[in-house]
Amino acid sequence: MRILFLFLLVLVTGNVIAKEHYNGQYNRVIEVFGEGNVPSVPDRFSFSLSIEQKGCVASELNKAIVEKTNSVILALINIGVDKKSIQSLQVQFSPWVEYNGNIREQKGFILTRKVKVTLKTLTQYEQSIDAVLSLGVNNINEFIFSDSQADANYQEALKHALLNAKKRAIDMVNVLDLKIASVISISELSNANVTPMAMRQLQASESYHPGKMSTQARVNVIFSLKDSYN
Repeated sequence: MRILFLFLLVLVTGNVIAKEHYNGQYNRVIEVFGEGNVPSVPDRFSFSLSIEQKGCVASELNKAIVEKTNSVILALINIGVDKKSIQSLQVQFSPWVEYNGNIREQKGFILTRKVKVTLKTLTQYEQSIDAVLSLGVNNINEFIFSDSQADANYQEALKHALLNAKKRAIDMVNVLDLKIASVISISELSNANVTPMAMRQLQASESYHPGKMSTQARVNVIFSLKDSYN
């Protein structure tokens, strides 16, 4: 019985030592962050505009809004904009209120329709802005330049981020006479929702310069370590 007890004690003790040794090796890790950037030139251009009409009779307001919207769409089509690239969005109906001193007076109603235009060339973008302004529509906003290859650029940025993390880890452990053994975990800290470039509102005949944009990816990588002589 005593021999059996000693055997079990040795077995348990050996198991504990083995686990401690394993955990000791596993805890020799380095955690680094990596970043990757891929520059690109925007090749999609979009803006939105609001067409507004004031009046007292809803049916007349709607008729006027339809006519103005059709004029804008026709002007854009005439310069080569694809009709599918023009979205006539929601209509908003609100009170038309003016103040005469402290007196609030309701004049009628305001009907507003939002139109969004997405283009594939900078030339069309310039022509579209000028065409819309020439029609008297000056409520133009949401100027955005974006990249049609955003997803592919993000995947490339992820590769650069991983390579950057690996290089940083190697440079650090070399100072301590260690080597990277294996990858324990990889965490993606960014996402593929690349933020488009926002542009200020421009007037007719101004120069348009989309410039460059950058797609960025960030990762967190944990490597296990080993001695340099292994």
